[in-house]
Amino acid sequence: MHLDVRAAGNGLLITASPAEAGDRTEAWQLRLRNDDGGKGLRELAAAFRDGTQHALGGGADRWLAFFPDPQQPGVGSLVSARPGPDPEGPAEILRRADRPLTLWEEAGIAMDGIIAGLDTSLLPEQWEPEDALGCPGCLRPVYDSTAAIGTLLGAGMPVPGLCRFCVSGQTLRTVRQAGLAIPAQQRAVLEALAGA
Repeated sequence: MHLDVRAAGNGLLITASPAEAGDRTEAWQLRLRNDDGGKGLRELAAAFRDGTQHALGGGADRWLAFFPDPQQPGVGSLVSARPGPDPEGPAEILRRADRPLTLWEEAGIAMDGIIAGLDTSLLPEQWEPEDALGCPGCLRPVYDSTAAIGTLLGAGMPVPGLCRFCVSGQTLRTVRQAGLAIPAQQRAVLEALAGA
C-alpha cells in the first residue's frame, strides 16, 4: 500500500497504489491542476493532514472527495465519483483509495512543501507526464527519475525499476519483522536482491 505525492507542472500528482477501479485494482495517478494560485491544493493538503472531509471539483458530472471512513476507524478514503443512475440514490464510485489516516497526514505535510515551490507561471499544457511503474519487489510506484537498479546477488543480473527501499533491503527487513505474507514473485525478487 503506497501513496506518492510530487509536483506535476504547476500542480500535483498523487499516485495511490493499489486503488479500486470498479472490479479491478490498479495504480491511480491523479493529477490536480493549480488553477487558483494553490488555494484548492492547500485546502486538500489541510484535509489530509487533519483527517477532515473535503470535496473538490464539484461539477455536476464528476467530483473528487476525501473523508475519514466511518466504517473503518483510522482510515481515510479518496474517491472519484459521479451521480448514479438514480438521482436520489448513491453516487457511483469510479476510483477509491483507502489508506491509514497517518499516510494521508504525511502526504498533506509533503504537499505543503511541494505547493510552496510550484512554478505557477507554467501552463498546464506544458507539463509532460512521467510514467510510473510498479517496483517488482513491493509494487510501490517508481518514476523514471527515482528508479534504482539492484543486482540479484549470486547471479550478477541487474534488475531495473526498483524503488530505493527494496534496493537497500529495507522492504525485506520490514516484511520479515512484521511477518507479512506477500506474493511469491515479490518475495523471490526481494530475497534474490538480499542474497537470502
